[in-house]
Amino acid sequence: MLSESSGTTRRPRITVVPASQAFGAEIQVVDLRTINGDDFSSIYRAWLDHSVLLFRGQNLTDEDLIAFSRRFGGLDWAPVQESGRRFVEGHPEIYVVSNVIENGTPIGSLGSGEATWHTDMSYLQDPPKASILYTLEVPPSGGNTYFTNMYRAYESLSDELKRRIEGLALKHDGTYNSGGYVRQGIAAVDNPIASPGTYHPLV
Repeated sequence: MLSESSGTTRRPRITVVPASQAFGAEIQVVDLRTINGDDFSSIYRAWLDHSVLLFRGQNLTDEDLIAFSRRFGGLDWAPVQESGRRFVEGHPEIYVVSNVIENGTPIGSLGSGEATWHTDMSYLQDPPKASILYTLEVPPSGGNTYFTNMYRAYESLSDELKRRIEGLALKHDGTYNSGGYVRQGIAAVDNPIASPGTYHPLV
């Protein structure tokens, strides 16, 4: 697209298309490798407004993915997989989720089982404020990732139930990962007080 006044190339503006469901939005006309500060400000605002964002057609290297992620803030190291090793040498921020096995060894974590409902790394005292899922290969059907709107869940509660849960805390147990495997270096114990994890406000 050309600007009539200057004759210089003008990049298309980012388009935010809200989902028809309770929350979420698709960000269109964007290449995450080349966004500038104004682009990211629009993306960040859309994330605050819609909670979950979808970017189609991206072609990112590991370095591109990390660079975009760092725009949101400092990055945590990904959890160590069940075998005790990390997946991407030199990039401890990246966690590979895959059911692919090469030479008898999984290339990622969680396998082909259905990951249970979870909040990423909420067992930490200061959990990440966001996660980015970059898809490289998907099956022709199934394999969907679902999200739930906890704001709407709370808003739907009765006033009486809101009063009952006000001020309560809940322990986020860190014994198992979202695939149901015991975390590396952790011993599973049948004692919720002694198990690893931390307490967060229920609301």
